[in-house]
Amino acid sequence: MIEFNEHHKELKGFSDYYEANILPGLERDETARLAAVKKAKMSWPLIAAGAAAIAVIAFLLGATLPIYIFIVVGAGGFMVAASQYFLKGVKSATKDNIMGGICQFLGWTFTEKVEHSAHLETYIGLDLLPRSYDRVHYEDRVTGAAHGAEFEFYEAHLEKRVKTKNGHRWETRFRGQLLVLDFDRKFLGQTVVLRDKGMFNRKKKGDMKRVGLVDPVFEKIFEAYSTDQVEARYLLTPTFMQRLVDLETSVDGKEIRFGFTGGQLLIAVETVNRYEAGSMFKPLIETARTQKILDEIGAIYDVIDGVMKPAERRV
Repeated sequence: MIEFNEHHKELKGFSDYYEANILPGLERDETARLAAVKKAKMSWPLIAAGAAAIAVIAFLLGATLPIYIFIVVGAGGFMVAASQYFLKGVKSATKDNIMGGICQFLGWTFTEKVEHSAHLETYIGLDLLPRSYDRVHYEDRVTGAAHGAEFEFYEAHLEKRVKTKNGHRWETRFRGQLLVLDFDRKFLGQTVVLRDKGMFNRKKKGDMKRVGLVDPVFEKIFEAYSTDQVEARYLLTPTFMQRLVDLETSVDGKEIRFGFTGGQLLIAVETVNRYEAGSMFKPLIETARTQKILDEIGAIYDVIDGVMKPAERRV
């Protein structure tokens, strides 16, 4: 009997569900994983031989040490790329099986490939995301409901094309989680909470004025603006602010910021890539890879659980 750490009440019974619905798929795909790993490893000697040949030519041409370092690093890069190529299909299927299975257990919906976001312009308009970017990529969208309110979260990566001496490079402007919580009624005003920028803080942001936060600890971390001062103070209690700080910690993130507009609470927090299937050079049935994703989902659920309950009492 496989036992997972079902650390959230909503995850109780997942261990039984895993054995009946997720494990069979992982066992089936294990054969495909072994075949893909074999192909990947077969490519490594060919890449190494090519690198050795280039190194010999470089030696005959009197190359310096940096050239040899470049050859070694390049060979390593080609080996990694070849491994990713052969294992891409298995990795995607494994991610969909585990992540999709967990979401199905919770009554949520998971989509790995995401083409667009209906909320991007709203995030940008509230200054929760940078206005200057040239391309954006989304993935791992999860939709569902908690405490009677609908939510959606997904990963976003915004990049800016930057000129260099040799052409250009892509600079990350934002990479992290976007979480949208829908309430059953609209807020009276618009409230945004950004990171404190010290002397660069503005007294106004558009038609929104600064809001003083009750707790001096949060006043040092955040800067709040709102079109409705009374509603903003009603929403931004120390308890609620602590929930958002806890979210930043639970997802190993940074620079969390959020805003209330219309009937939604929009949250942006910078994180590394999450909800991944892990190394394809280890057996798929190793429970550690599933536990990792289960923990990440549990952390998000804890946040939704914590944010929704106090928010429901306010609105």
